[in-house]
Amino acid sequence: MRMPDPRDPRNHRKRRTGRRRAAGKDNPLRRPADRLRVFVNVLLIVVLIIGLPLAGWAAGSFTYDHYQGITHSRNVGKHQVTAHLTANASHLVPGAVPGGAVGSAPVTWTDGSGTHTGRTVVIEGQKKGSSIRIWVDRSDRITLPPENSTVGLITGVTAGIVAASTTAVLVSGARVGFNRSLDRRLDAQWDKEWAQVEPKWSHRSDR
Repeated sequence: MRMPDPRDPRNHRKRRTGRRRAAGKDNPLRRPADRLRVFVNVLLIVVLIIGLPLAGWAAGSFTYDHYQGITHSRNVGKHQVTAHLTANASHLVPGAVPGGAVGSAPVTWTDGSGTHTGRTVVIEGQKKGSSIRIWVDRSDRITLPPENSTVGLITGVTAGIVAASTTAVLVSGARVGFNRSLDRRLDAQWDKEWAQVEPKWSHRSDR
């Protein structure tokens, strides 16, 4: 009898076809529950592949746009003016900034709406009459410099990572829960069928 040549590619194709048939729907041992398990697991994998980046992008974009809107509303009307100290800077916080301790001083400035006064943070040691640049809002009150988009970007990225991670956990939990539920149902079905078959198989029913 002639043995099949293992180098013959036709024999490899036959073996692969046989394995696919054994694992496919032609396999008589393949139960409907097995097909259901494969279908649900594949479906959850597809949901994970599509949903994970989609959830991350949606959450990140929404959070970033939200913070951008807040930042824009806070920055509206802010502008710089040149102010002059009306007194020497007083001691406030030693060594808080490079180059000297932090102090505060009363200042005055003039713009299109008139002359204004306020108090701002300066470098300690600055003398009366020194000029500095300060930020004021549209109500001519001294305010902080405009906020940038860094906080919104960091918050958006964080929200995207959290959303993607949550999606992965939920899908993985659904997969584990489904498989455990299916296993319990199959075990119960097996026990029921075994209770019917075992007496005949062990010949206890003939006694």
